[in-house]
Amino acid sequence: MSERVSLMNTESIQLIDQILPKAHPLGETVKQESASVTLTWNLSDGKAYYPERNCPPAPVLIAFGGERMHACRLEGNYDYARAIAENPGLMVRSFRLLQDSRGEDEWADVIFKFGERAFLYGDRAIPRIVSYASTEAEAELLVRDFEKRYARPKSPEAGTFQLIRLDDSDISSHTVPLELESVLSDESFALHYPEDMESWHKEFEEKLTERKKGLSILEGKPGTGKTSYLRHLMGRLKDSHRFYFIPPATMGMLSNPKFIGFWAKERNSYTDKKLVVILEDADAVLMTRGSDNRDEVSALLNLSDGMLGDFLSLQIICTINCPISDIDQALLRPGRLISHRRFERLDSRQALKLASHIGKSLPEKSDYSLAEVFTGEEQSSVARPGMGFGG
Repeated sequence: MSERVSLMNTESIQLIDQILPKAHPLGETVKQESASVTLTWNLSDGKAYYPERNCPPAPVLIAFGGERMHACRLEGNYDYARAIAENPGLMVRSFRLLQDSRGEDEWADVIFKFGERAFLYGDRAIPRIVSYASTEAEAELLVRDFEKRYARPKSPEAGTFQLIRLDDSDISSHTVPLELESVLSDESFALHYPEDMESWHKEFEEKLTERKKGLSILEGKPGTGKTSYLRHLMGRLKDSHRFYFIPPATMGMLSNPKFIGFWAKERNSYTDKKLVVILEDADAVLMTRGSDNRDEVSALLNLSDGMLGDFLSLQIICTINCPISDIDQALLRPGRLISHRRFERLDSRQALKLASHIGKSLPEKSDYSLAEVFTGEEQSSVARPGMGFGG
């Protein structure tokens, strides 16, 4: 850490404020008195290093007290390492993620003090900078100048998704870019999926755009293209939706009370986008409630269509390998279920056509999974998108 923090849980600022006098009889002389006002906040929850929606970081609040303060936020990725090197001594708070010898260290949270009342906060997890100054113009100038100097150039990308992580009971997310090949052309999409897939896909996009909340289920055996389709969908809706991926091993966090707080913060931060949660291989979570999944199913019911769902407005997309008849029927009722699609194996005609397009040869069979087509014998070097979220 860049600055040692006292072990005390609270800090206080003494502010002198004029208190309006009470009503007195006409003609009576009243002497105005001042009173001491104490602002107290807790540093133990991490606000010494990052801002909340209605609470600046502690160094900012200490500097401004009850005086005028204005803030500006600008989203984007920035070169914090270079900013630190070029502004020695101006960083007053930092949180740094150290990697092993093979990786590169990352600055997760930084706070610069460019003047007595001129602060700038930088966040890596939610790519943004936030400035604090005495006037609106000064606050905007801070973020604009920092953007001009340290913004990283945007690289072409198909889109991104947020990988949700659970570390020591703390829930956070990490941005993962999608490869350009993830979004298929119309011709390539028609080769990857059966003929009726295109019309269903357009209808599904419309529902995700119109609906604020609900559950969608993609059913199919492993290798039939469910995950590849989701990568395509995320690229198509990157401007209007924000996608989150929960790994199968951590789906238990669905019933974690802190999960609600995480979504509330995300909803407040991205009011202009629809939030979509992706649960891959979610069979165990969606099956008829039992002793081993009762909490997770209840959480999904509340998130997709309960009173909590009304507040958070989450769309949830699950992929399953089991038949949909094994799913808890409460999840499938009209009003909660946005869409259901079964992904089938490709017949030999379509599989051979796709194999020829990507430079593969296939053994003779009656049908093929999408994965089997891509792992056929290679005839020529042709780039293709990776299968699944793992690459």
